[in-house]
Amino acid sequence: MSDFGVIRSHESEGVRFGKLFAEIYYYMGKNIIEAMGEEEGAKVIAKAVEEFGQDRVASMRAEAVERGIAVDSEDAYFMVRDMPGCGWENERIPGGSICHRCLFDEVWKRYGEMGRKVEALYCPVDYILFGSFGLDLDRPACKANGDSTCVFHLTGKK
Repeated sequence: MSDFGVIRSHESEGVRFGKLFAEIYYYMGKNIIEAMGEEEGAKVIAKAVEEFGQDRVASMRAEAVERGIAVDSEDAYFMVRDMPGCGWENERIPGGSICHRCLFDEVWKRYGEMGRKVEALYCPVDYILFGSFGLDLDRPACKANGDSTCVFHLTGKK
């Protein structure tokens, strides 16, 4: 297993903060599930992730308005994206991208089954983010489901 999921002082600030975010999310998710049970805990985590996604969207859309950017395309999304791209290895393909390395996945998979559970509850945030920019996301592969990559197919909303 790669040690990329382990925080190291020599890494960029963006990568370290990404890993710290993934760590705190893991421990919060794990403790919610342990305290509430898997079904109820998953509901709480999913609701929190949804609210988090909506808050991110509001901030990104506000910036787009300030900058005169129409919020209706993949290009617009990446112009105001609130997360740094460091820590991810993405390949752009026509109509989307393939994520070969996900910083969050590298952290969460270190925690085995529980890490995968909380990871699967986080990944739906992508549907909220892309959807708010007029895009439908089809993700036929996702690392949270054990796939080797995440595949993002983006199309304009129908």
